[in-house]
Amino acid sequence: MKLGEIYKANWDDSIMRVIGFDKFEVFYDGFWGHDNSWTFSSNLKKKCFFYRTSRNVFSEKASLIDFKELTEEEYSVFRPDLTMRTCRIENASWSDNEFNLEGFESNLISIKSEKIWLYPFGPKGGFKKGELITARKNNEFAVTELLDSAKRIQQSVNPNQSNGIGIYRTGIQKQKPSYYIGEYIDLARIMKLEEKA
Repeated sequence: MKLGEIYKANWDDSIMRVIGFDKFEVFYDGFWGHDNSWTFSSNLKKKCFFYRTSRNVFSEKASLIDFKELTEEEYSVFRPDLTMRTCRIENASWSDNEFNLEGFESNLISIKSEKIWLYPFGPKGGFKKGELITARKNNEFAVTELLDSAKRIQQSVNPNQSNGIGIYRTGIQKQKPSYYIGEYIDLARIMKLEEKA
């Protein structure tokens, strides 16, 4: 799989262009034939949550039909180089006073960006207003910095116990990467599927 590859979905007539992926998940743009435009690439300044599916589903149920390389602007806005998930700890809660990181080192990845948006989730689910945070140094968010910021933001809107913790890429806002604060299993349940495989 390569960035910019264009696929046709086998479940309908959707045309999808790969704008990010890792071994678990694929982010894709959608094509609108009636006005010859892409959902995200045609307006890089708007807030968006990327379309996504598991890599296995994408590989099994979509057919490669074309290729359109990401432009420099698309790459700089979509930031496919950034991790899709980090800070996943199963036996933790955003309401904890501190986190035990032992044994979860492979899930603890820094984010190399000067700024990112973080969206907390409310007591009844659903995203709440995001907050733009700035890295303390070297245009990179260390894991401890991400955990501190996510905990502060999450507790400000929802102090309830969570089923594990995690931070997941969701899209872009004002041309900056956005992530949501979540639990150990992502909202799309892709990590649940992966762990059962």
